[in-house]
Amino acid sequence: MARCPTCALRTPAGASACARCLRHPLPLRHCWAVVDYAYPWHTVVTRFKFQQQPAWARAMAALALQHTAIAQALLAADHVLPVPLHPARLAERGYNQAWELVKALRPTRPLPDSLLRLGNTSDQIGQDRASRQRQMRNAFAVTPAHLPLLAGRHLLVVDDVMTTGATLAAAADALLRAGAASVSGLCFARTPADG
Repeated sequence: MARCPTCALRTPAGASACARCLRHPLPLRHCWAVVDYAYPWHTVVTRFKFQQQPAWARAMAALALQHTAIAQALLAADHVLPVPLHPARLAERGYNQAWELVKALRPTRPLPDSLLRLGNTSDQIGQDRASRQRQMRNAFAVTPAHLPLLAGRHLLVVDDVMTTGATLAAAADALLRAGAASVSGLCFARTPADG
C-alpha cells in the first residue's frame, strides 16, 4: 500500500491522498513514515523513548535511510529540526528522542533549538484527534535568533511517532508563520489508523 503524501497514513494504491487530507490537509509539503506503529516497532519505540535506550536512534535512522525518498528529503532540506520537548519533560527523560533521530539521520546542519515548546503539554496517548489538535494549537514558537536561518528555507521536522499529525502540524504552522518557504515531516512510526 501507498502512503498519503501529507500525513503518511497508509492509503489504497492509486489514491492521491487519504480521505481526511483531501478535505483538510496538514500544513506539510510532504510527510514520510518509515514503519507502521505496530509489532515489533511499537516495542522498539517504547524502549527508545521511555526506557532510557536512545541508542536505538542509529538503527532506526539506518532503516529510514534505506528509503530513497527519505534519504533524498534529508539531503534536500535546508535544515532538519527535531520536535522539541518541554524543558520539564526533557529533564525527566534526559534526552529528546526526536533530536537523537535527527543526529543519526543527518548529523550536519541540524538546528536543534530552532523550535521551542511553549507549554508542558500532557501526554497525548489515548487522546482523540480533536483533543490532540486543541492541545497542540500554538504549542510551538521559533527561537528569535534563528528567524534569519529559517526564513525562505525548506525545512524537515522529525518526530518519533505520528498518530494524527497534530504535533507536526503545529510545528509546521509555527515555522511557516516565521517565514519558512515550506515544511515537510518525517516520523519513524505512523499509527495505522488516524486516531
